[in-house]
Amino acid sequence: MARAACCAAIQRLSRKFPYQFVRELYPMKLELKDFQDDAVDQLIKKLNPAKREVAEGGDRQAVILAAPTGSGKTVITAALIEEILTGSDRFVAEPDAVFLWLSDQPVLNEQSKKRIASASTKLGNSDLIIVDTDFDRQTFIGGKVYFINTQKLGKDKLLTSGRGDKRAFTIWETISNTAKAKKDRFYLIIDEAHRGTKVNRNDEATRQTVMQKFVKGSEGEIPAIDLILGVSATPQRFQQLIDGQSNRTPRKCEVNPLDVRASGLLKDRIMVFHPSEAFPTDTTMLRAAVQQWRNMGVQWQEYTQEQGLPPMHPALIIQVQDGSGDGLSRTDLNEVIATIEKEIGPIDPIHIAHCFEHDTPISVNGVLIRKIDASRIQEETNIRFILFKMALTTGWDCPRAEVMMSFRTAQDDTLIAQLIGRMVRTPLARRIEGSEILNTVSLYLPHYDQEGLTRVVNHLKQGDPMELPPTDVEDGAKMVTFTRASNMDEAFEALTSLPTYRVERVRKVSNTRRLMALSRLLTTMHEVDMSAWDDSKKLVIDTLDAELARLKGDDPNFDAKVKGSGQITLNAVIVEQGTWKETHGQTLTVALDEKNINDLFNRAGQRLGEGLHLDYWQTHYDQDEAAEMPSRSRLELFLMLQDEKTWKTLEAVCGARCEALLKQNKAAIKKLTTAEQEDYNKVQQIAKEPEALSFLPPTEIMQSIDAKDPAFRNYDQHLFVDAKENFTAALNTWEHLVIAAEIAQEDLVGWLRNIPRKPWALSLPYEQAGEDRPMYPDFLVVRREADGMVVDILEPHSPALSDSYAKAKGLAQFAAKHKMSFGRIELIRLEGNEIKRLDLIDVEIRKKVLAVDSNAGLDLVFGIVNS
Repeated sequence: MARAACCAAIQRLSRKFPYQFVRELYPMKLELKDFQDDAVDQLIKKLNPAKREVAEGGDRQAVILAAPTGSGKTVITAALIEEILTGSDRFVAEPDAVFLWLSDQPVLNEQSKKRIASASTKLGNSDLIIVDTDFDRQTFIGGKVYFINTQKLGKDKLLTSGRGDKRAFTIWETISNTAKAKKDRFYLIIDEAHRGTKVNRNDEATRQTVMQKFVKGSEGEIPAIDLILGVSATPQRFQQLIDGQSNRTPRKCEVNPLDVRASGLLKDRIMVFHPSEAFPTDTTMLRAAVQQWRNMGVQWQEYTQEQGLPPMHPALIIQVQDGSGDGLSRTDLNEVIATIEKEIGPIDPIHIAHCFEHDTPISVNGVLIRKIDASRIQEETNIRFILFKMALTTGWDCPRAEVMMSFRTAQDDTLIAQLIGRMVRTPLARRIEGSEILNTVSLYLPHYDQEGLTRVVNHLKQGDPMELPPTDVEDGAKMVTFTRASNMDEAFEALTSLPTYRVERVRKVSNTRRLMALSRLLTTMHEVDMSAWDDSKKLVIDTLDAELARLKGDDPNFDAKVKGSGQITLNAVIVEQGTWKETHGQTLTVALDEKNINDLFNRAGQRLGEGLHLDYWQTHYDQDEAAEMPSRSRLELFLMLQDEKTWKTLEAVCGARCEALLKQNKAAIKKLTTAEQEDYNKVQQIAKEPEALSFLPPTEIMQSIDAKDPAFRNYDQHLFVDAKENFTAALNTWEHLVIAAEIAQEDLVGWLRNIPRKPWALSLPYEQAGEDRPMYPDFLVVRREADGMVVDILEPHSPALSDSYAKAKGLAQFAAKHKMSFGRIELIRLEGNEIKRLDLIDVEIRKKVLAVDSNAGLDLVFGIVNS
């Protein structure tokens, strides 16, 4: 019913208002990561002054987006295009803007078009146009994105050739005419060549010359384009080109590579395997790679089935040596295929392909191996094994390629890093909750000695924006997987849904948007509460109606402002990350014609989100028509959302409803899949004020274990164990003594080493130097009491550490909020072999800790309590 009503409203709106008024109702298909949202924000802030400069006849402008490989540059740019076309609080809509997307290869044009189409609901295929050789227009059409590549722009190409019987305009004339007509509404987007593109020096010179024509202008062809957006992982050369122009101003936006890693777009870890006692030969290492690939396939099958997701088929990438003489490769390909088949049985030809220089199928060990273009590997999910030699060609982007075996020598460490950069993307564009193996890439290097391996590891750890951000790299031979102990189901049940926090920087949103996102999950996505969506919309509209009555009572001139003629003067207001910001002293004067009223209404829609402005308009539409003032409700809504008290009231009401919905549906949410539960965690994570999330214990833990190091010891009754039912860890003296004392207790069921900075680890905030930081208590202990299972937090913490008292206060604040969820929350010290404890569940002890402001003060509390 709600959907039908909304569609009916849209139909009425589309008859009355232009398309861009309605199409902003729906957000992007792909939810932007926080760093991507921030990048769009940066770009808008750079574009506004750049556009003013161009419009006023000043310097030409170049906005530069520097974003590392894997950050989703195309998605960021697509979101920017959407905002330019539809407008927002921070940008006036330009529905007639034109975007020309310049790449250096046709395959990149096609890929960019596909990615934008898959990410956007506002840009359909008819809005995304590949400029082919038969393209012939005087100007580009407004509201469209045109894709062109430099290979089509040579002097001998059809697009650039002179007019004739079949062509009225060259592409240069089309570009020039559009640039002249649109001025600051014509955006040239230069998508620099992706890493791995193969060009010879002549091609490089030609490509650079064509690109420079757009930047510098070319006599007899095109003028220098006034407004350019350069998108690149390594923009240094582009920056140098811009800096060489005295009449062009560069404005740079940068994406932090560490933010990309934290977002979950990239795998958490790379495991590197090299020759050792366990893998002495090429064959044994290839067998190990196949076994790892098969294990990942099993894990993906289990995960996707549990979560109700489409199947995910990981791929094994096998890099072989170049040929010699008439040989296809110096690597014995027959042995490669035979080794794979010893592990998995006969290979079905549909499951294997090659990317060699040969364009025909090849027969190896009785298996016919077809040729495939690298750009098609990801989408052809039936392919499980890919053979290639050097770097895969431009356009290769295969997140499901999660295991790689390289037969090449130790001289190719840079090439290895480039290839891994394409493999570290996560297949679902998010971190897989609870699983460490599915957040890992495995790399097998049989021909790498220790020196060569060190070079590869250093290359990966340091990172390179053209390859990948700095990445955790582990020696695969030392990695041990600990899975859930089979007799600990009750203990895991006790751990599930404990309160935890995510302290990393996230982009906050308004409570109104949070409420509608939560309601959509409850009603549409998971069918937990079928009335949540409609009830939440009604709550928003009822609150706005009450605020409208208040405003009319408080301001006798309010009705005069919405009479639909003349003009109004408003203070400049913006809501960023859900927070009200008013720029005092700056005003906005708007003539109240139909177009401006539509624009103001659209801005109200951007502020509310979720199409709530359309629901408000639909609710009041009939009374508007009866009064012959169809613009009234639109203006009323905008003016209400210019009032700070109205906004704060709406935020408070929606925040309270979020809390109530989460509380009343807690049990039902806990029964959902872990991926679905993570959706609710995200709704809480983006709140302006920190909210506790639900702790989700992982399915397995992976740790680097050095069996020869005496610091590593085996422990009993851990919740996760290896194949021999052991848990191995290198605990310091304090940690060892504390957990040994717990293991000795009769009521102990099991315990968990809460490993710092693991994505799954229980975390809580503490403040130091005015900044919230994450704290990871050392141990979670599950005990059995008369009434059932209880969980304790134990935190042995040295007084010598500078953050000792700050962490103690953070733990005390956490205890004050969540004391009912735990049996004990203890801060622990050792004096000799004697364990001293502060149980922060105790209100008097907690008060003492909250009052300290130094390590010395915390020392006094320990002395008093343990005297």
